Amino acid sequence: METREAARLGRDVGTVGLGCWQLGGDWGRVDDADALAVLHAALTPV
Repeated sequence: METREAARLGRDVGTVGLGCWQLGGDWGRVDDADALAVLHAALTPV
């Protein structure tokens, strides 16, 4: 995986990110449990 240094964090981070704009409901209602499931899945190591 490609990484870049995140100086403020003091470590390298992956260059792939998770866009969370939709979790705010701008394209329609998003269930809180579904939004949390997305965030938990994104933070779970593979």
